[in-house]
Amino acid sequence: MEELVTWASLASPLLSFATVIYVWLTAGGKKAQADVDAFKKSSAEDFQEIRTSVDIKCAEIDKRVDDHGVRIQSIESDMKHLPDVGAFTDLRLAVSEIKGEAGKQAEVVNGIARTVHRMENYLLTGSKSAA
Repeated sequence: MEELVTWASLASPLLSFATVIYVWLTAGGKKAQADVDAFKKSSAEDFQEIRTSVDIKCAEIDKRVDDHGVRIQSIESDMKHLPDVGAFTDLRLAVSEIKGEAGKQAEVVNGIARTVHRMENYLLTGSKSAA
């Protein structure tokens, strides 16, 4: 039993010293944990503000994309009524034919105009040499 008392008397200061060391080592950990908790709280608020801002921007972008979709759809429906390449080629050929016909008609009209001019001169002057 005396041996137990000897060991207990040796263990008591060692246990006290170990307690002091444990308290000294964990005191900084408690402050660090408090700092981490404060950071989590402030960062959670910041993240919530950022998330709200991002959600608002996403809603604006979705609205713009929808608006562009409507505009594209209206442009596509308008383009369905426009002529394609083949129709433009046919139109170009038709215009060329019309120009040719107009040139022929212009020649005929010029001939008629010359004849009318000669007739007018004949009627006004009464002679054949007025041409």
